[in-house]
Amino acid sequence: MSVKLLIILASALYVVPIVLWIILRQLRKKSGVQEETITSWMNRQPGIKKENPKLNRFYQRSYVRSAQIPIFRGQVRRIRQRLAVISPYDELTIRKETMKITYSVLLIVVGLILALALFGRSVSVVLLGMIGCLVLNGMLIDLFVHRVENRLLKDFRDFLEDNRHQFQATRMADEAIYEAAQLSGHDMKLHGERMHGVLTAKDPDRSLAAYYEVAPNRYLKVFTGIARMIMEYGDKTTAKGSLYLNAISKFVQDINFDLLRRNRLSYQLNSLTVIALAPILLSFPLQRWAETYFPVMGEFYEGRIGLAAKLLLYAVAIAAYVLIRKLAETEESRYTPKSGGIRWEKKLYEYRPIRFVVDRFVPQKHTKAHYSLSRLIKESNSPLMIEWLTVRRLLLSLCAVLFVSGMFVSAHISQVERIWNSPTYLKGGLMLGRIDDAERREAEERTSFDRRIMQEIDAGKSGWEAEVRSLVRESAASALSDVQQNEMATRIVEKLSQADSEYLKWWEVLTAVAAGIGVYFVPLGIMQFQRRIRGMEMQNEVDQFRMLISILSQFDRMSVQNILEWMERFGIIFKPALQRCLLDYDSGSAAALRQLKTEAPFPSFVRMIERLENALERISIQEAFDDLEMEQEYYREQKKETMDRLIESKANWGRDIGFAPVMFMLGAYIIVPFLYVSFMQMKDLITQLGQI
Repeated sequence: MSVKLLIILASALYVVPIVLWIILRQLRKKSGVQEETITSWMNRQPGIKKENPKLNRFYQRSYVRSAQIPIFRGQVRRIRQRLAVISPYDELTIRKETMKITYSVLLIVVGLILALALFGRSVSVVLLGMIGCLVLNGMLIDLFVHRVENRLLKDFRDFLEDNRHQFQATRMADEAIYEAAQLSGHDMKLHGERMHGVLTAKDPDRSLAAYYEVAPNRYLKVFTGIARMIMEYGDKTTAKGSLYLNAISKFVQDINFDLLRRNRLSYQLNSLTVIALAPILLSFPLQRWAETYFPVMGEFYEGRIGLAAKLLLYAVAIAAYVLIRKLAETEESRYTPKSGGIRWEKKLYEYRPIRFVVDRFVPQKHTKAHYSLSRLIKESNSPLMIEWLTVRRLLLSLCAVLFVSGMFVSAHISQVERIWNSPTYLKGGLMLGRIDDAERREAEERTSFDRRIMQEIDAGKSGWEAEVRSLVRESAASALSDVQQNEMATRIVEKLSQADSEYLKWWEVLTAVAAGIGVYFVPLGIMQFQRRIRGMEMQNEVDQFRMLISILSQFDRMSVQNILEWMERFGIIFKPALQRCLLDYDSGSAAALRQLKTEAPFPSFVRMIERLENALERISIQEAFDDLEMEQEYYREQKKETMDRLIESKANWGRDIGFAPVMFMLGAYIIVPFLYVSFMQMKDLITQLGQI
């Protein structure tokens, strides 16, 4: 009955978008003037693709309605924030794109839940499918948004090629950018027109600073800044020709490297997320197959050991999925500082009782633990404060304690249910192979007989064992021998004793507490893993700094402070250290650079800062980095080698992590159950031989 109810609920959820569309369609009569205004405004915009006006109105009204529904409000806000970083959409366009992704994800997720409800025919399958759909929701959002970001990078590369040709014809950077924008796709056209507006504004520096705040990636930021410098100081002829054209060539080359890295990393790791989660779905048919051909294994799967193995399998699979997702992160929107919105951790921390409890767990200031935790938060690029992180850790720990305790209670209830209702097979024989219908009917008759006797027994009274034997003699057929009657009575007594012992034990409570303590440190482990993965990207960012400095060093009016400002604007991993260096630069440039080397002690980065130290007083910027042009071929090969090592390292990590759930499933659902069955059968066989 419960499965049918879940099917009905899943079907109802599946038609929610259709019903919503019908309702919104009926509401058009109440605001026809406003809808006509929206449609006419969209049709007047040259950059917006002409679509069905009814569909556009549906997206706009869906966005307004979904912002009022608590379930969808966070989903829509999360998608909007990521799209707003990637593309400079106007308000109506970003609402439409947000709802497109929202409805696509909703239909896929609800369709999957419906399929699990129809074919799984199990409450546990449907509930687990809902958990899987939550994971799938994040995957689909990343897929759609990641695709937009890659498309923008490719369009920007084509835009630079067109810009090269236009600049060679006009020798004017602003005109070349405008003409190249007209030849680009919709997203890149918006960015190109925004760049042209920056270069031709009355206050270009102010417009450039405003564009830096909304530019979706660092390539667009730096290219716009260089174009602004070309407009102000003019182009310069270097040993390799035009400075502007040479910068475009370096940008194209670096974007090609970045796209190649993304594609190779996606090829290596994308399938591993499916492999990591596959054991969760495969565990159900594997368990059903084992119970069909090896019936005794059902005792293992329904017992405490089987339940613990199942929970560990789910935990390992989800942990592997999260870690692989961290490995596969390439889009810059994951590394940019996260802001906007009110975090739920902050809301909880504002309550006085919760703050009192949390403050007891927060390390005291000016202690080593406080400094280490602060550094970990910064290096993992987490938006949390220490207090908010502690709120999250405590809440996860409490949920883990309640979940494990609930699973133990559920296991006891399931065990009692199995004792009362599961088919009772005789202990003789090895119980291998499929059970025929006659043997199953006999086992069900034994269970029915035992249940009838057990319902009349009160195990709390003294002498209930003798009462069981008396009822068995009265109810059993006269053809049964005394030995058979004694075996039946002994079996019923064992069942009642087992059912009476099914309660929450003290060691199970301790296990739940230990699980909570372990989960309390899980967020720190994930942050340390993310910090290590970011460490792998450091050399790649240093190589991009070299490309940037090789362009900037050609300008005559370039200083060390300007170089640091451009590096901070272009950087991701080293950005916090560069920001602190710029804040301290006016109070002492040499001391600020020394502190920068201390905060970011990566060897390649330190050598680059040492060159900037030389350029403070001794030599010029161009002389400090003159070998960048001379050794350009070497650095290109070094960058290729670094990229290959980075991808290979992440691929090895991903394979080890991705196949860990598969190996655990083979052990937990095949090897351990078979060993359990073998030992149990061996024990019964030895008992029978002893009786003989």
